[in-house]
Amino acid sequence: MTFDSTYEVATACALALGAEKLICIIDGPILDESSRLIRFLTLQDADMLVRRRAEQSETAANYVKAVSQEDFNRLGYHGSNGSLPSQNGDVYSQRYNPTFQNGIGFDNGNGLWSSEQGFAIGGQEKLSRSNGYLSELAAAAFVCRGGVQRVHLLDGTIGGVLLKELFQRDGVGTMVASDLYEGARMARVSDVPGIKQLLQPLEESGTLIRRTEEELVKALHSFIIVEREGHIIACAALFPYFEEKCGEVAAIAVSPDCRGQGQGDKLLDYIEKKASSLGLQMLFLLTTRTADWFVRRGFSECSIDHIPEERRKKINLARRSKYYMKKLLPDKSGIRIDCTFA
Repeated sequence: MTFDSTYEVATACALALGAEKLICIIDGPILDESSRLIRFLTLQDADMLVRRRAEQSETAANYVKAVSQEDFNRLGYHGSNGSLPSQNGDVYSQRYNPTFQNGIGFDNGNGLWSSEQGFAIGGQEKLSRSNGYLSELAAAAFVCRGGVQRVHLLDGTIGGVLLKELFQRDGVGTMVASDLYEGARMARVSDVPGIKQLLQPLEESGTLIRRTEEELVKALHSFIIVEREGHIIACAALFPYFEEKCGEVAAIAVSPDCRGQGQGDKLLDYIEKKASSLGLQMLFLLTTRTADWFVRRGFSECSIDHIPEERRKKINLARRSKYYMKKLLPDKSGIRIDCTFA
């Protein structure tokens, strides 16, 4: 078996090894319509972007032919290991998490599924810069569908780009991830120092109430963190009140290095899906300074009467907090959220 391009070799090897991460160095950045660097795309977002612009790239068009929209909609969600559950909960193990000889991909670039090759980019695709690197983005989506959790596309015109991607917390390239929530998980005791580091500036400014380490450890089972490359970059807490079928959102914090990148939105979306999976029908919060951010995300101001009585007894009225609530719709996304509360 011969390979026609370095991408074909790289994607075949990544799939054959069951790699968690594939790093590709390309000739420029992947930009949005406003010429800003796209730092993060879910597999679903990458797939939709390739489909919208498929006419600009032969390889992207071949990807669309090989991966039907019906198949993509049927998948709905990726497990933490990149596997794809079926409607009855079993895992697809043939087409999308394949067994193969040298990889999996397109047969001679004609858009047909093959179990012999990786993802080839060649010919006119050398003009990738003119089509926004759609070919490389299609390759990234392709291997994520095959089980690789993350693909990093790096601008090779940046000096030391590989080192910067590996050793800077937020990297410098575009990451395509089959893990929708990029490392979101329930907090552990070992996370306490990282959580305290995120919360401390907000506590000092009066935005959040102060928590001692003992109080934080006691409430740790309610905390959700987002971890990237071993660092905690965001956290939040969900305190459920099962009798009232509601939950309190608290202690949302994002690392200064990662603000403005949608981390808060992803974390809030995760909390909402988690709350729905617990059978909760409403979320509420107390805030003194960040009301506008929550209003833009569907929360509305409410009276203290909407707060569970158990929680009302603990409110420090001297803080003059305002109360906000949001009714939750039944979650039909198919995305599985760990709903374990210790």
